[in-house]
Amino acid sequence: MAALNVIRLLPQALKPRDIIAFVSPSSRLNHVFPTRDPEVKAIICTIGGLSANELLPHLDYDLIKKNPKIFCGYSDITLLHHAIFTQTGLQTFYGPAAITQFGEYPKPVDFTLSHFLKVLQSAGEPVGALPRSVEWTEEFRDWGNGDDALRQRHLTPSTGWEWLRPGQTTGRLFGGCLPSVLQLAGTKYFPSYQDRILILENPEGEVPNGPLPYEQTRSLMADLVNLGIFEQISGLVVGRPFKYDEEQKKEFKQMILDQCHGTDFPILFNVDIGHTDPILTIPLNALASLDSARDEFAILEAAVVETPS
Repeated sequence: MAALNVIRLLPQALKPRDIIAFVSPSSRLNHVFPTRDPEVKAIICTIGGLSANELLPHLDYDLIKKNPKIFCGYSDITLLHHAIFTQTGLQTFYGPAAITQFGEYPKPVDFTLSHFLKVLQSAGEPVGALPRSVEWTEEFRDWGNGDDALRQRHLTPSTGWEWLRPGQTTGRLFGGCLPSVLQLAGTKYFPSYQDRILILENPEGEVPNGPLPYEQTRSLMADLVNLGIFEQISGLVVGRPFKYDEEQKKEFKQMILDQCHGTDFPILFNVDIGHTDPILTIPLNALASLDSARDEFAILEAAVVETPS
């Protein structure tokens, strides 16, 4: 049970006396998902992790389905989002993690925290149009350093979101970290992407402080083409790429358009999703809309529902 810490945090995010469990995906036992505890209302992953896929065959999906809770994380947690949805039908959240966002020094970025709370407090109400950050950072932090190395990261003005291809569409959201999405292709954990708005974002490369190489990103996008995903989806949202310079971003945008050749769905780029900060909290499988004429990306339904005390 050492990997599971049940602590009281951000009481304003939920109802008074609720508990948030912070869970490391490196754990191997089902009890890291405290699904039987009615006082635990949300499970926030500490960080991503290459071994998240090892959990999938061993989770008790019947237990998870009978005890639904808010589940939030990003990066390799994409694997758990896919597995939980395909095996239970439950909605999860692609969003902040305990270390990388809530552990921000000296405090979480206001944009990330405020949107996380808004989404979790919107019981019964549509989330609505998603906000855009005016500042951002991709500054790397080495979490292995001691407290003496902590310092506040510098935020720079954001260039905003960009419509690579205009249009209007609605669809249910799904996706996540590009390599992780493709890890599950051909397995029972890979959902249908028919008529969905696909979310994709690039992680760091093998060097934590560097980008996923452009050539690798191109190859992964080609895998999506070969799977027929771009023939199925109704829209594409691409997160702000990590550690790409302006020339790499230009090449990336053109590559996206090239890989989506022959389709006509809207494409929104540079959204606050993924491995840069701040980030949005995205309810996966929620009905959403893209509308370039209104310059809007919106969630059309509630992300959470009230449960009996």
